[in-house]
Amino acid sequence: MNTLKLSIIICFSILYSLTSLVEVNPKSSIEIESFDSIPSGIDGGYCVFFKYPSKMRNKGHIMVNDLATTAYMMINHRIEEFTLVTNRKNVFWYKNKKFTLKVTVSHTQNKSDGEFYNVKGLLIVEDYNKNQQKLAFYGNCSW
Repeated sequence: MNTLKLSIIICFSILYSLTSLVEVNPKSSIEIESFDSIPSGIDGGYCVFFKYPSKMRNKGHIMVNDLATTAYMMINHRIEEFTLVTNRKNVFWYKNKKFTLKVTVSHTQNKSDGEFYNVKGLLIVEDYNKNQQKLAFYGNCSW
């Protein structure tokens, strides 16, 4: 009977040791959400991106940028501010302390007045654990 108790205690000890060595790292998710107001850091011209073309005249932005070095997105219930790192042709890379953001503009259509144009493309947000979220966008830019 004592050997059975000792065997059970040893088994539980080993199990406890093994489970305590395992580092719990839950896979975090990236949720891109919409927001309705232009952030105060935007002064002057800007681009506003939407998830659906039908929303382009309404509120519900998924990204706003200042046509220069700053972009904003609502990710996991927080407004995240990004800084432009580099761009090549129609691909723009931004980053902040939590995420990287790649914006690829696949189509641009100028409007008649020259100060307004429509865009569409793809956003890719990635955290530093390599979790990724891709989202097609439709938008407009003006200055």
